[in-house]
Formats: sequence, C-alpha cells, structure tokens
Amino acid sequence: MSSTMRIGQVIRSQREEKIEEMVAGNKNCHFEMDRTRLEEVKERRRNEERRAAERLMKVEKQRQHLQSLKPGNSSPRSEFRVVLLVYRRSGKSSSGNTILGREEFDLKRRTAQCVKRQGEVAGRRVTVVEAPGWWKNVNLKATPELTKPEIVLSVSLCPPGPHILLLNVRIDSAFTVDLKQNIQQHMEYLSERVWSHTMVLFTRGDWLGDTTIEQYIESEEHIRYLVEKCGNRYHVLNNEDKSDRTQITELMEKMEIIIFGNGGRHYEMDRKRLQEMKERRKQQMQRAEDRRMCVYRQRSAFQFSGGEFI
Repeated sequence: MSSTMRIGQVIRSQREEKIEEMVAGNKNCHFEMDRTRLEEVKERRRNEERRAAERLMKVEKQRQHLQSLKPGNSSPRSEFRVVLLVYRRSGKSSSGNTILGREEFDLKRRTAQCVKRQGEVAGRRVTVVEAPGWWKNVNLKATPELTKPEIVLSVSLCPPGPHILLLNVRIDSAFTVDLKQNIQQHMEYLSERVWSHTMVLFTRGDWLGDTTIEQYIESEEHIRYLVEKCGNRYHVLNNEDKSDRTQITELMEKMEIIIFGNGGRHYEMDRKRLQEMKERRKQQMQRAEDRRMCVYRQRSAFQFSGGEFI
C-alpha cells in the first residue's frame, strides 16, 4: 500500500472517530428544526412562488397587449441606443460585451468618463454607452463631483437620446434598503421621467440555478420596489456564457416592446440641464489642464536649476 493511501485511511479514521464522538455527545439524537419555524419558512416560500407566477403572468399580458397594438406590417426596429448605468463592479462592462457579442469594453480599466461602443447585433445597429458607476454604498450627495456630470452626459452620447437605460443589478450580492435608495437617488439625478425608459438588467444569471428570476424578485423586498419603479420590466443575462445569443435576442425583443410602449420616443434630457453639465465638465477639464501645466512648469524649473527649486 502506498504512503498516500495510508495517509488517506488515517484521515478517514480520524474523521469517523470525531463523528462518533459528536453522536455520543448528543446521546444519539439528531438535529431537529423547530416545527413552527419550519412551517413559517415553507409558507413564505409558497407565497413567493404564487406571487412569482402572478408576476410572470402579468409580464406576459403586458407583452401581448403591446404586441396587439403594433401595426401588422411594422418591421423590426433597425437601431437601438442603450445606456448602461448603476454602481461600480455591477458587471456593466461585461454586459456591454455580451450585448455587442465581442470584447469592446475593457473589464480591467476603471474610467471616470463615459465609454461609447457600437456594433451590429442580429442585423440591427446597436450603440451602447457605459456611464461611470458610483460606489455601491455611497449616496448621491457623497458621489464625487467628477462622476455626476458624466451620469447626465451619458444620455447625450447616443444622439438624439437613448431608447433604453439598462440598470445593471447583480443577483449574487445582497440588495439592501440603502442600495435601493442610492440607486433611486442617482437615477433621479437624471430626472423622474427616466423610469419610463428604464429596464432592470440582472447579471450573474448563472447564480440562479433552478430558481426563476420571478422567484428571486419576490424573495427580495427592495428588488421588487426597483422592478416596479421600472414598470415591471426586467431581463436576466449570464455574462459567463456570451455564446448564448438567445438571451440577447430576447433582450432586444423586450427593448423593442418598451420603445413601442413609449410611442417610439427616446429618453431626452432637459436641454438646459444638459448644457449646465457640459459647462461644468468643461470647467473641470480646464482646471485639470491648468494643474497639469503648473506641475509641468514646476518640474521643468526644478530640472533647469540642477535639482533645486528656483
């Protein structure tokens, strides 16, 4: 017998001895869940499953209603303009790559400015703008002044305006009341009207397993609030499987229905507000350039003086 096999036997023997000690210490009694608590959990799950089925039925009715209003000879939309928003590390860049079907957004690079990419997806011209995210646990007041204008300017990078704003939310992380409030504050920094053009884009769809997205929504109170703010519009992406293009086809079908429901209108930022943000950004860039030139002159003077400031 090899030494590896002998070591394995010793480990198994030690494990079995510890288990026997635990059983003996518990007087051969097994763990039993409090029955009242167990029944409460089962009842809550039944209610969540019932509400999930109702939500799915509601979504389907909405879709069928809007489809019935479309003219019979209407052709599929040839262009989509999309803005990806929400907090940092939510998977926005990865979602942009999944939508466009190639690596257009750098997953490692963190930028304070918007990034715009374009491509053809299923025969349609698609423009995707990724707005810089804010920190997950930071409210609007505490968000850096460099970030706020970029959130507003993101909607101007796909003129005349985006058809859809995709609110990227990770399924595999806790969704707290503070996170809900922070998202709402940052979204309404654009305007209250933004919600009629917004869809929740759930990422990490692979994490769900056999659980449906409707069951997940019904199990999370603050997620339900956000989905309702978006008119019960949502979609799930598995960015780990970019080869599955059916999830993008379904996303585009949902976006087309939303656009039709909005009368074909895109989201448009208040022009005065947009101009104010452009001016603020221009001033920030000018101050940054002035600072850079000041540092350059100081460095040049230091080198010219032989290592001593003059």
